Amino acid sequence: MELKLISIKNWRNIKNTEIHFENLMLFLGHSIEGTNDIISCILYAFNKKTLSPKDIYNKEKSCTLKLIFYENNNVYKLRIVINKDVEYFIKHKEGWNKITKEEYENFIQKINFIYIEGNLEKDFKEIGLSLYNTLKRNSPDPNKIDDQLEEFSKKLNVKYYDKELYRNILFEFFKQVSLECLGKNKTLLGKTIILFEEPELYFHPQRERELYNYFIKLTNRGAKIYIKTYSSCFIGLKQYKSICLIKKYNNKISITQTDNELFKDDEIKAFNMNYWINPDRAELFFAKKVILVEGQTDKIIISFLAKKLNIFKYDYSIIECGSKSTIPQFILLLNNFRIPYIAVFDRDSHYWRTFEERENSKFKNKHILSLIDSTIGKAIAFNNDIEEEITSFEKDRASYKNKPFNALQIVSEENYKIPASLEKKIKKIYH
Repeated sequence: MELKLISIKNWRNIKNTEIHFENLMLFLGHSIEGTNDIISCILYAFNKKTLSPKDIYNKEKSCTLKLIFYENNNVYKLRIVINKDVEYFIKHKEGWNKITKEEYENFIQKINFIYIEGNLEKDFKEIGLSLYNTLKRNSPDPNKIDDQLEEFSKKLNVKYYDKELYRNILFEFFKQVSLECLGKNKTLLGKTIILFEEPELYFHPQRERELYNYFIKLTNRGAKIYIKTYSSCFIGLKQYKSICLIKKYNNKISITQTDNELFKDDEIKAFNMNYWINPDRAELFFAKKVILVEGQTDKIIISFLAKKLNIFKYDYSIIECGSKSTIPQFILLLNNFRIPYIAVFDRDSHYWRTFEERENSKFKNKHILSLIDSTIGKAIAFNNDIEEEITSFEKDRASYKNKPFNALQIVSEENYKIPASLEKKIKKIYH
């Protein structure tokens, strides 16, 4: 049985929203409170937490949770209505029928649900037992699972247990289950739902990325892994449909997802290659505002000058897109997730460029401008490029060697004065 949707009304700071589920879910947010509101709702729906007074935001209105599950060709809908009492309903093929709490719990218990919270110390034994039973249930050779676990326990050979060890045991678990499923179309996790809070804790970035790779392999073969994370290492831009972006405004939670096909044909390949070159671009999902730039020189100089003007903001992320040609792909992504941004690009109308080069640049510039969603985005162009802007005079083609180093050397000189036109643009970027 697969969870496809949860509809939430009047739960904590959530007024009214829906979450559509993929095999892999990435719950991201600026606010710890916002992501916790979503996690608490999921836990309550799966009977993993009790109802508390703070769970209902407006006590004068009812709280309603609706879940939709698919199993083969069957659709099951569950509804919980919370007023002074809690009522449960189910719908399968025909109309809604009221059921008892016990009947609701019996239905939910058919779904293997494992919750791995941030603090593992108090519940690790229960988590380990749940994972063990999951493997035994889905393995064609259950006795082999016991033999493998016995070998693993011998290798541990530790005198004490701590949070870091618990995390490493889980890492090895997902690694081995992932490796076991290679060349197969299913995993030993079956259809189990695993809700994992902050898997990045106690891991360095390289290990975070490795663990995320195992999650991808497992969910591609049917496992259900839902992740609450604050690390860009657990976000793949290729998996943008898995992202559930949670924001909080005026004590109200909003959720943004997309199921749109953002890229076509060669755009998919270009975007994926772009991400492989620099996976740190995934940090854009945590930014208050995103600054899109063409390349390394722009990223270095814009941030340097912003600091010099005392307007630099750490919650603004400068994303190096790799080239002007790929800025549109990032704009489409930001438009869909409603993340504020400014696209910064070069007009590239240098006197030494050929007619064909200038026309090609004009076409790309117009394309960028045509994609800007004015409700969340803006654009700003350097006359030719930032190298000319920092000195206020034109450069010939031969001058563009070691661009980032030479540009930084100029702006970092003690007597360097930022041209008024460039200062105005930097301030607009960081507005």
